[in-house]
Amino acid sequence: MAPAGQRHVRGHRTVPHTADVILEAWGPELASCCEEAVAALVDTYVAGGDVTTVAERRVRVECPSAEAALLAVLDEVIFALDVAEGVPVAARIGEAGTGGLSVVVQLADRERLEPTGAVPKAVSRSGLQVDVRRGRVGCRFLVDL
Repeated sequence: MAPAGQRHVRGHRTVPHTADVILEAWGPELASCCEEAVAALVDTYVAGGDVTTVAERRVRVECPSAEAALLAVLDEVIFALDVAEGVPVAARIGEAGTGGLSVVVQLADRERLEPTGAVPKAVSRSGLQVDVRRGRVGCRFLVDL
């Protein structure tokens, strides 16, 4: 789902949409694609850059499908926005054996961040796409603001 001619191994971008926001991310495997998807989501609500992590939330995500894994990771970030003492600003994601993902959501101090947009409410299940190919995973999803 990277732009045509995309040469970067991993990355993300915003696609114009009338009401909400469509995000695309890609990487060499599902874990890196999910990390990029989190980065894209974070870009919708807070300015990135050199942010100091003050806490972490660790979760394990089951992966019956690539789509389910992506949705679970993004839902965890949105959940953390509501309940965590810090603001999710990034994630480290790795394979956790037996088809699961190990997710570490990095949280920053709310007082040291500059909001850039509306806080996401949810990721729409309709239109969620994950394209798994040899050596590349891409995704596209709609975020309800």
